[in-house]
Amino acid sequence: MTELHQTGEIVQGRYRIDHILGQGGIGITYAAEDLQTGDRVAIKALSFRRMNEWKVLELFDREAKVLAQLAHPAIPRYLDYFQVDSDRDRNFYIVQQLVEGKSLAQAIADGWHGSEEDIKQIAEQVLDILSYLHELKPPVIHRDIKPQNIILQPDRKIALVDFGAVQDSFRNTQVGGSTVVGTYGYMPPEQFRGKAVPATDLYALGATILFLLTGRSPTDLPEIKLKLSFRDSVSISSHFADWLDKMIEPALEDRFKTAQQSLQALQNPILPSLESRISDLEVSHLLNRNSDRSVTKYQYPKPLGSHIEFKKTDSILKIEIPPTGLRGDGASILLFAIFWDSFLILWTSMALRSGIFALFSIPFWIIGIGMTYAGLSIVFGKVCLVISDRTFSIDWDVLGIKRHVQGKTQDLRQVELKSSYEVNNQPVMELRLNQGIYVHKFGLGLSRPEKEWLTQEINDFLETWRSRH
Repeated sequence: MTELHQTGEIVQGRYRIDHILGQGGIGITYAAEDLQTGDRVAIKALSFRRMNEWKVLELFDREAKVLAQLAHPAIPRYLDYFQVDSDRDRNFYIVQQLVEGKSLAQAIADGWHGSEEDIKQIAEQVLDILSYLHELKPPVIHRDIKPQNIILQPDRKIALVDFGAVQDSFRNTQVGGSTVVGTYGYMPPEQFRGKAVPATDLYALGATILFLLTGRSPTDLPEIKLKLSFRDSVSISSHFADWLDKMIEPALEDRFKTAQQSLQALQNPILPSLESRISDLEVSHLLNRNSDRSVTKYQYPKPLGSHIEFKKTDSILKIEIPPTGLRGDGASILLFAIFWDSFLILWTSMALRSGIFALFSIPFWIIGIGMTYAGLSIVFGKVCLVISDRTFSIDWDVLGIKRHVQGKTQDLRQVELKSSYEVNNQPVMELRLNQGIYVHKFGLGLSRPEKEWLTQEINDFLETWRSRH
């Protein structure tokens, strides 16, 4: 692509061109100086006369609109969007903060070889950015994650650049649009059909990680049944390899669904290594095989009618507690909280109208909010507890509001049923740590038999674990 500007040329009477940063299918990006502020900026330029189709201008305009709405420390800050008319052409410009550093592609070309930990940290940072983008309303899908678009800065932090292929909605997927945007080798099968979903970016990140590990383009790696085969080309931990395998699954249904799910799997070596090898059916089969001594048999009967999903082997314990729905203790707490909050609203409103100082009602509001959250947690909340040989994790999900706790199994002490009451004289179940003062409450809304059963199972697993270590 022919250059639009020469070094030293001033654009819009403000930006002095320094040098070319890169050239893509829909523009040239320059490093420049903002003469008004003295800041170094990146300017992406597009010539109307040199466009070969209107789609290019549509993508450029979409990139500017999306960038103007983004606010993430690892995405260069949007500064300006303008056009300059001349006798023979009309040029369009996007101005962003300039990120100092090298693209991952350039770093590899210059001889950089990151350790497994270095590359995992890069993956974690990109997944954090993708979590932010994909959770926007509507979701923003980058569609061109590749080594050239990830900048490694001097402080080892990364930045994601070039949103020229960005899709800011599911429009193409929903109506079957056929525009193919992306880079060959980093695109999953659905992108070749002009479709993109959040998991599309995950595949591209997986292919990028392969490039960092092997120094080779994904197109140069062997394929087995349309899937990239890399294990013979790398020397990495089994957990990292299993995670990478799931990232580059050709079929959408076999890939991680969200960036947050992928990030948790990468940071938590417990579940992926088990679940990538053993299906739910196989686990169920193993757990009930009395002849297999490698699997811990159930020690205690599961209470009748319980919907808790429970799996236990010698090396891992997994408990999933589903929402109770509008039944039992959760509904009682929630209804009482609604009544309590309604009364407080009326009382506080009347007090304020009468000119009475209403600060005294704050403790009662705190109680009301606490009860409301407890009720919502029971009625709509899901809990997943996993304990393995090395680590444990607890994940709470209440109406999409998620909380994650992770630690070392060696720090766990036991589960206790405390005499403090939830409702109807039901004790609270607490997972205690060796430090004593740290506890994690879970299982709100379970029946007493369910709590006693889980307490026995968890403490039995921990006792067995301690006997082996």
